[in-house]
Amino acid sequence: MIPELQNIGALRKVLPYGRYLATMSEVESRYAPNSNENRKAIWNAFLQVTDIVRQVYGKLAAAWIGGSFITSEDSPHDIDVVYLVDTNSYTKGISDPRGQFVTNILLRKNDQNPRLHSLVDAYLLPIPPTTVVNDYNYSAARGYWDQFWSKARFEEGNDRWLYPAAGYLEVIIDGYNN
Repeated sequence: MIPELQNIGALRKVLPYGRYLATMSEVESRYAPNSNENRKAIWNAFLQVTDIVRQVYGKLAAAWIGGSFITSEDSPHDIDVVYLVDTNSYTKGISDPRGQFVTNILLRKNDQNPRLHSLVDAYLLPIPPTTVVNDYNYSAARGYWDQFWSKARFEEGNDRWLYPAAGYLEVIIDGYNN
């Protein structure tokens, strides 16, 4: 269940600090009502990009959604998302040229094509099996994204944006089981 937005003194109301499990339909009904053309366009673009990413990897464990789309912002410019993909799906995805192209965009390795859609700021986080002990690269990347989605914008010059203060959403798509 998505909690109510709160006023923490930031430029917009945000989710309380933490990661909240939500379904696609909950996110859509809360943040992309039919009455708001801008938010509906962003949501539809997100669904298109999610379909592309799913075609490439075959399976998406989950998506973390953050940024102004899940705040009280009247007219967000885009939706911010990181797709979590298990190792087997990632390996499958990078085994063909289309998958390599999409992976390079999601990992920001191709400056010529920075996004799959202008309304979706999407990234990729390959996740190893939990039996892997002390995978530093994964742990560092997961920690980075957790902190990144937990930031909120405050008034210009206020360094509070440097520290976690807001929440974000986790949508389970295909799940973490192989």
